[in-house]
Amino acid sequence: MPHSLADLLIHVIFSTKDRLPILDDDLRPKLFPYMAGIVRERAGKAHIINGTKDHVHLLVSVPTSLSAADLMRYVKGSSSRWIHQELPGRREFGWQRGFAAFSVSRSRYQQV
Repeated sequence: MPHSLADLLIHVIFSTKDRLPILDDDLRPKLFPYMAGIVRERAGKAHIINGTKDHVHLLVSVPTSLSAADLMRYVKGSSSRWIHQELPGRREFGWQRGFAAFSVSRSRYQQV
């Protein structure tokens, strides 16, 4: 088969290290679009990224070229590096190890 086709929609959740409430109202509007750009750079699609002060939810389409684990490694690593470079006053920032990921049927897209 010369081409691969997949429709892999996943809901991913991960938190800040030690669940520190450091994703404040100033950071989230900058961070979430940056994370969407990371997903886009890896040929995925970020349908929505949102969260609270201590965790993030992503609804993403995963490309056939990556596993969900690889995509999250890029998202978490790149976003953490960006925060440390752009916002040096946030030295305590870090993501928890791991993540939760759940497949989402297209028929449930609007509810998620």
